[in-house]
Amino acid sequence: MKYFSITWIFNAFGNILLIMLLSGCAPGTLKTVELKPLLVTTGTSVVSGSFGFCDKEGVTPVSTFSSAPPTVMVGYDDFFKGGKVPFACDDVRVSTFKGGVKFDVSQFDSITNAELLLDTIRSVSRDDGRLIATEVPISYANKLCMSTEIYASPMLCDNHTRLPVGETIKVRVSEQVGDWVTMSRNNFGFVLKGPRPEFSIQTPPRDNNAKVSWYSNFRLRVTYQPALNSRAPQ
Repeated sequence: MKYFSITWIFNAFGNILLIMLLSGCAPGTLKTVELKPLLVTTGTSVVSGSFGFCDKEGVTPVSTFSSAPPTVMVGYDDFFKGGKVPFACDDVRVSTFKGGVKFDVSQFDSITNAELLLDTIRSVSRDDGRLIATEVPISYANKLCMSTEIYASPMLCDNHTRLPVGETIKVRVSEQVGDWVTMSRNNFGFVLKGPRPEFSIQTPPRDNNAKVSWYSNFRLRVTYQPALNSRAPQ
């Protein structure tokens, strides 16, 4: 017999700031601006339970990792306490962290280019219970995707793009932002995820490992033609 439960934890933060990088553009020339996020959030999904020969569900500790806006946390934190053979009952808790960042691009009618920039603040890993602080540019978020719904802790997304590793990360997102600008899909924002693949809640990982990175200073750099964007800075 096995017992398991799922808990969703969610926190959010929002602000917006526009920084003009180029000014005095003549008709037909390009202009570039940097947007600050409308919303920054971390979603935590928790799978916990007791597996094996169990007469009740055990108690597992919560993760000690946390983040506060405007920083997001990405990665995972596992807890495992194995039972005694031959009738072992294992206590398991798996916490998965994903980051969300949303920008308001409603002022644009068309864009020429868009890049997402972010900074890796720090990273930690734990191997069989031993915690290790890793040096930047170690970064455990390895995928960027587009949220398919208003942010909730599962942070569902599609259209995955590989994230590079570095102290300052830059990734081209012209196609994604273009879809939001033309309203071919709803703007629910980006999701940062990784490094662990999805797993079944019936068979969660059984270890005491962790890999977590923290990110901040999100910017969306947008290049456009002012003549084609009357509502954007001219």
